[in-house]
Amino acid sequence: MRRHLAVACAALALLANGGLATAQGTELPQIPQTLKAGQACTASSGKTVPSVPWQLPYLGADRLWTLSTGQGVAVAVVDTGVDGSVVPVQPVGDGGTDCVGHGTVVASLIALPMADGAKVSGLAPGARVLAVRGTDKTGTATAASIAGALDNAVAAGSRIICVATAVTEADPVLKQAVDRAIAAGALIVAAAGLDTAKGRDATPGPYYPAAFPGVLAVAAIGPDGKLGEKAAPAPGTLAAPGNLVVGKGPGGGAAVGAGPAFAAAQVAATAALIRSYRPETTAADLSRRLRATAYPQAGVAVIDPFAALTSIATEGATSAHREPVVLAPLLDRGTTRQAAWSVVAGVVVVVALLGAAAAVVPRGRRRGWRAGDDRAS
Repeated sequence: MRRHLAVACAALALLANGGLATAQGTELPQIPQTLKAGQACTASSGKTVPSVPWQLPYLGADRLWTLSTGQGVAVAVVDTGVDGSVVPVQPVGDGGTDCVGHGTVVASLIALPMADGAKVSGLAPGARVLAVRGTDKTGTATAASIAGALDNAVAAGSRIICVATAVTEADPVLKQAVDRAIAAGALIVAAAGLDTAKGRDATPGPYYPAAFPGVLAVAAIGPDGKLGEKAAPAPGTLAAPGNLVVGKGPGGGAAVGAGPAFAAAQVAATAALIRSYRPETTAADLSRRLRATAYPQAGVAVIDPFAALTSIATEGATSAHREPVVLAPLLDRGTTRQAAWSVVAGVVVVVALLGAAAAVVPRGRRRGWRAGDDRAS
């Protein structure tokens, strides 16, 4: 119950001021996926956040970190590059710079180290990031640019690759690069679409490399546990927090991410936690474990990192999971403060109901909410 309340409060911090996280009353910017022609590089927001972003308690980070932080595991981020002054990286080529900032936020969600007093960290803060540019400097990707980045990531030694950009062409060159990476033992975690933005409809899918066989495609859910209104993921797609998540952008300022790329970051981070905790786990085992321990919600399978980390057997497994917090639908960014108070009232009701349920049925152990570092293996 305490975790449900923590998630609810963290989510309210995102919702109560028009749908974006705030720092001392100021909205955080949504990081762009691409820059317009002639647009300057994305500047630092210069902001910090007053509380832990909702995605970390939602994913049970406190329990995960008692078992694994991803230490010793390298995760390649194929995107716009990564600002090495924000997230420590091993750059591949010119991947250690990031004009757009998109790859920096993705990398921060994966492996931003924990720091005293800081509220934002990666889900696998002990992991190492390989920064691999998969776009041009404005964030525009092609099948060839992603294919080259996959080859570079494998050559650099990464066996967990997060592809945070996508194209709509099933180009044979990209398919061959995917096949080479899989043959080399790499798990490819890829965004099942492009970022979302108010007033813009996403191009109809499928998107690649996510839609290729053997790739783990990921869609984004928000603090209410639901997919975006226009999201229609293909069968077999996993989901993870990716809408209105908070990470570190250029220069270290906090920024909001909204889209499948940021959800893919959470899944890649979970894979790093598992690989660190269970070094013998192969890419196929990682994929199987993530899928088998996911729980159904709103028409999609949502990852359960703690179950994926600790479950002994995953083949055909059906595990019990904590139920996500039920919140009112996400507010539009222009929604008034009065609507935000409606969300507050809804959360109060949810917390009251959870308390009543806890008094009637001892569900904690069955749902996996118990405290401590107990493991199932």
